Amino acid sequence: MSTARSEILDIRGREWQASGPRRRAKLVEGAFHYWREHGFPHYALTQQDVQREYRNLAAQAVAPIDNGGMAGSNTGLRLANFFQPQMWSVRVSRYLSPNDVFKSDTMLRAAIERSWSIWPERFGANPATLRRMLKTFPGAASVSNFRPTVTRSVLEHFSREGGTVVDFSAGYGGRLLGALSRKRHYIGIEPCSAQVAGLKQMQGCLERFHPLGSAEILKGCAEDLMPLLPRARTDLVFSSPPYFNWERYSSDGNQSFIRHATYEAWRDGFLEPVLRESARILRKRGHLVLNISGGRRKPDVQDVRVICEPVGLRYLACIPLLICRVPYMHPRDGQPHKREVLLIFGKR
Repeated sequence: MSTARSEILDIRGREWQASGPRRRAKLVEGAFHYWREHGFPHYALTQQDVQREYRNLAAQAVAPIDNGGMAGSNTGLRLANFFQPQMWSVRVSRYLSPNDVFKSDTMLRAAIERSWSIWPERFGANPATLRRMLKTFPGAASVSNFRPTVTRSVLEHFSREGGTVVDFSAGYGGRLLGALSRKRHYIGIEPCSAQVAGLKQMQGCLERFHPLGSAEILKGCAEDLMPLLPRARTDLVFSSPPYFNWERYSSDGNQSFIRHATYEAWRDGFLEPVLRESARILRKRGHLVLNISGGRRKPDVQDVRVICEPVGLRYLACIPLLICRVPYMHPRDGQPHKREVLLIFGKR
């Protein structure tokens, strides 16, 4: 079945909803075949797009941090995600990944129909809207990247211009991108080969545009590599450690949840060593900033404090980190944000 691109990607939800059942079915089937031919709707950025996204991020004002919480905008997030296409296939706990939904003929058709049904003002089958639906489809969940704008705020408040920032769980590059948009030297440690490749690709791509910051990407396990870093030379250790086995980035044996099979083993074999090493590499009056869930997912605030305080990291604050929700997914509580936290510690 052949359907023109304009008839597929340029149809808003309200137009689809106003159509009769036969035309609705035809449009869903046309969009299904379009995406089967084109594959998963990954981000597609040109060199000009990359340069523009980076410059927009670098020019954005730094948001304040206070105890009332911070949100930060999504500026730069698309750019960071562009270099990590495998993130759409990562499983979160028991849920399907967005790519699992896309690969199923039944679920892909249902996702397209649901997209037009829920968002009357959106172009329901275009790449951006379909991505949003695939990651929020019933029974599915998506990993998320750290917002570069939040990174910029943390760097501004807790490190010096020209200082060194160590990230022991570099992840999908949101913190790398934020650091490259400030005058900082970023050292990122990451065991996952696909993520390391994406981080280095981002670094190499942005070097053409003379970024404000610089970076080193180290492949390996943080508990093995951090002891090799020099003592008392780091301004800031800033990371978002894995929530144990909640997000399973790969099946590589170097993944911390595979290396340390129970939460207790993970806490003692991964979290405790990297936080102890964080204290060692921080200069006097340097800072440790950790993003954790602040809820039921481990580690919790108490676990982190119990490790940090005996090694000379003084607890300073717990800042709410506000993350926008997709409204239709949370109709009962009416809250526009879910909350994680930033734990702030200072080196004595």
